[in-house]
Amino acid sequence: MNETDPREIVTIAHEMDNWYASLGRQFGPLSRPQRRMLRLLSPEQGRRVGDLGEELGLTTAGTTRMLDKLEALGYAERARDQSSDQRQVYVTLTPAGKRALSEADAIFFARVRSTLEGLDEGERAMLARLLCLMNRHAPAQDLPSKH
Repeated sequence: MNETDPREIVTIAHEMDNWYASLGRQFGPLSRPQRRMLRLLSPEQGRRVGDLGEELGLTTAGTTRMLDKLEALGYAERARDQSSDQRQVYVTLTPAGKRALSEADAIFFARVRSTLEGLDEGERAMLARLLCLMNRHAPAQDLPSKH
């Protein structure tokens, strides 16, 4: 790998951060973190609370707080699987959650689309390839302590 100029890394990091911030923190009925959580859920198959928090890089307390809010809004449901370990709690997406996620995704995609309007088709394709490459090569990040 070539040695990358530290100024280039700083510029890339700042520009990525600025672009992400320009998309906003609220997408219709969902905040950015709520949208991320609901994207991981499905109405058909529950996800274990612990696995959900781990994948999102949240502490147990942070996961619980977010799920409390999503459940109060009617977007997610928690249940224990009667056929397995009763200590395990599973979360599923409700029909209202599916609608909220669909609305939030539409807003998010529209914002992304509007920021890409200044790029031509080739530049958008190159950006898509580069982002996929970056994600494929991204090292696993340390997650916060679960306590």
